[in-house]
Amino acid sequence: MRDIIENRSRIGLGAKLKLAGLTVRENGLLWSTFMGLYYVTSSVAEASFQKAAALRTKNNLPGMNSKSANKFIWEHWDWKAHGDEWTSSPEWKSSVVRTFIDPLFTGRSVILEIGPGAGRWTEYLVDRCAWLIGIDISETCVRECENRFRERPHARFAVGNGDNLSAIDSESIDGVWSFDVFVHINKPQFSAYAAEFARVLKSGGVGLLHHGSSGGAHGGWRSDVTSADAKDFLHSHGLIVERQLQTWEDDGRTFEAGLYQDTITCFRKP
Repeated sequence: MRDIIENRSRIGLGAKLKLAGLTVRENGLLWSTFMGLYYVTSSVAEASFQKAAALRTKNNLPGMNSKSANKFIWEHWDWKAHGDEWTSSPEWKSSVVRTFIDPLFTGRSVILEIGPGAGRWTEYLVDRCAWLIGIDISETCVRECENRFRERPHARFAVGNGDNLSAIDSESIDGVWSFDVFVHINKPQFSAYAAEFARVLKSGGVGLLHHGSSGGAHGGWRSDVTSADAKDFLHSHGLIVERQLQTWEDDGRTFEAGLYQDTITCFRKP
């Protein structure tokens, strides 16, 4: 069983050595060796992550979340699973559709999806609107979606540059959806997108963004954005944040927004 690394400090060195001897006697040398390797390497990995995170903050580095890095990664990703490698369970996915897509996006005239990937959420959005526009930084993703939804004439896809929506007319969008995308978008690009949402949304238009909560502190290749940052960016451009949540209740169960304490932010344009 994997453990929480910071909890290891609760056992002193002497006790750890005695525990190691006990473990060898009870489990044998081979098993104990593998666990010992895990113990050492996971500690090194965690220390390395913390050092890298500190350097990123100190020197204002983009980490793995620059526009160029994002473009390269998603153009070379294996999309055979259509993005469902990030789906924790079929029940979770159904709850996302039932809790967010159905009430917020059903009957919308024009939906804009940022980062459709291979169409993981597009397959639900496309049936709930009159027109769907998918913008992705990856040409590979655009081709994937064009092929997958080639029989849906009201859906079109285009390559974006990672921080603006210059191809979209002002006040032409009823709803903005983006999931598993803004977790990888840093502060300058996030803020630029917020300004664009304010421009392209019609009055009364809604949006949902799934993003990180702690500036990457929980790992998962997350950007430097926090939940507070996301709220501030949207507010600064006149958008109203209606709710932010990391978990929700549905059908007697509690579901999490993401694997790394992520946040879902729902907003609208007045």
